[in-house]
Amino acid sequence: MGKKRRYITGLDGIRAIAVIMVLAYHLKLALFKSGFLGVTVFFVLSGYLITGILISEVEEEGTIDLKNFWLRRIRRLVPAVMSMAVVIIFVSTVVNRVIFTKGCKDFLASVLGFNNWWQIFNKVSYFEAAGVPSPFTHCWSLAIETQFYLIYPLILLGIYKLAKSRGEGRAKRGLLFAGVTLLLALISVILMIVLFDPQQDASRVYYGTDTRAFSLLFGALLAILWDYRMVPRRLSASVNMVLGSVSFAVLLVMTIAINGSSNFWYRGGQFVGTILTVLVIYTVLGRKTWLSRFLSNPVLKWIGDRSYSIYLWHYPIILLISKGIKASWWITLIEIVLSVVLAELSYRFIETPIRHGIIGEYLNILRSRPKSRQEKKRQVQVARRSLKVMAGTFVLTVSLILCMIFVPKKNALDTLQKREAKAKETGKMTEEQLAKQKANGSESEDTICTANLTDDEILEGLNLLLIGDSIAVDVTDDFYEMFPNSVSDTKIGRITSLGKQVLDSYIDEKKWEGEGVIFASLSNSPINGELEDIREKIGKDMSLFLTTVRIPHDTFEDESNSKIKKFVEENDHTYLIDWYAASEGHDEYFDADDTHLLSAGAKAYANCIKEAVLDAYKKENIEIPKSRLVSSTDTSTDSSNDSSTNASTE
Repeated sequence: MGKKRRYITGLDGIRAIAVIMVLAYHLKLALFKSGFLGVTVFFVLSGYLITGILISEVEEEGTIDLKNFWLRRIRRLVPAVMSMAVVIIFVSTVVNRVIFTKGCKDFLASVLGFNNWWQIFNKVSYFEAAGVPSPFTHCWSLAIETQFYLIYPLILLGIYKLAKSRGEGRAKRGLLFAGVTLLLALISVILMIVLFDPQQDASRVYYGTDTRAFSLLFGALLAILWDYRMVPRRLSASVNMVLGSVSFAVLLVMTIAINGSSNFWYRGGQFVGTILTVLVIYTVLGRKTWLSRFLSNPVLKWIGDRSYSIYLWHYPIILLISKGIKASWWITLIEIVLSVVLAELSYRFIETPIRHGIIGEYLNILRSRPKSRQEKKRQVQVARRSLKVMAGTFVLTVSLILCMIFVPKKNALDTLQKREAKAKETGKMTEEQLAKQKANGSESEDTICTANLTDDEILEGLNLLLIGDSIAVDVTDDFYEMFPNSVSDTKIGRITSLGKQVLDSYIDEKKWEGEGVIFASLSNSPINGELEDIREKIGKDMSLFLTTVRIPHDTFEDESNSKIKKFVEENDHTYLIDWYAASEGHDEYFDADDTHLLSAGAKAYANCIKEAVLDAYKKENIEIPKSRLVSSTDTSTDSSNDSSTNASTE
């Protein structure tokens, strides 16, 4: 093991800023639109610190004690995350069975360090991902760090042995370390940009070790450049101050000003955030400036020391108390206080003792042969304490296993299986409706103006196309009851861009010709220009109806609703179906995820559509075929018969 490195308190301050960013983001504080950038800061700092330790060891000892290194990492990461996970499983069993169910599924992946790939490869149903997330979702970042700790030391050791066998000196070895690390980092950056598809869910790119490793690798590169003196150790005071201050300021501006749902983050934004963090760390390592003094203040140091524990505890606490929905200030305060208190307990009684080797110390005492009465007494005390800990751990483990196996599970949506079956049923209903329209052939040229029709006749006579996601699946029956001649095409998990593609297929391939489009596929992804494309596709004169969204667990709810309302205001023949406003304060409308609909909610949603449509077509005053109006046809026939009878009588 290499010599102990100089302790720099400013790095604790960077940790503190990172965890504050993440905490604020999960609390949905408006000022931290992209607080998840704090994870990127953590990655860079971890890469720097770990690589510095590894380089010191390999250069001084000629090797890396991988067993010792990995054991130290296990002691640092696993006990704290295990303690958090066990407590959350037991508490959620009583407090929130939905969170308990999701936590059970993710428990092993989170503790064993493959949570990110579990989320990528274990394709969880859209319903299971909807609403309150798993309390261990945030462990994806710990998994990436764990995998980095497993692989990167092997790469460094391999490079060192290769260079040593060729007789390369320290400087040349440093260049090789830097070159390989830079190459790997750039490959990772390219993978993020190439694999990101704005038309698809971004989880693969966001959670992938290969697409996120560049932040750790650039931190590692900084450690290499610093330790091998490839960069100046001390810049001039003014340069150091400007470089650090500007980098830190831009990092904060990005966090505050750029929306978290922006494609920018996958097309270079994370890379920019990484480089800015590298520059901040670099300046903190050098001369003392106001920034390094600020980052070294006691408050930030205290938070930084406990940053890992705060990161572990804050997210499940937020989910258990407010289900991840933006809460009132006093609920938010409770979540913060409870997160910090639990983090302090974890730091004081679990992390610190284990990190400082209390387990090894106890084992040495138990194995030793006491030479004095005092040593014998100490050994007995340790033995008793160890037995209590082992017994408690055994009982806790058995209880946890029994709890996870036998406690009844509760899906995020109680009606999960029913809704999935309903989704298949609605697909068949769509096909039948389209077949019915095709069988009827060309409609009668005899039309009637909507101004001359009753509300029921307008609803009956219109041929509207509803394109929706899983929320609209719940509304299908009520929609067809109100609009018997319209088409509802809905699908679970449909994102906005895919909804646009569905519209394209109806117009280009199915040759659908109706009076208006209801676009309700806006709940699963941010809006990125699709509204303009939809408006252009259907033509400037056709009516377009857009639904606002209620998705309290997603970060883009406010942004999407603002875009929808603004678009409606700025475009003719475009109307708002304000589901967000109509559902405000109506908890009875929603399933357990606060997003999908129960029967009362489905009816309310359908009524929103009905009111918007009636209001629009009374103003639009368009012509629709009489042949669609069963009541109108009957009335026309009756009138004809009456007229014939009167003529005969006369």
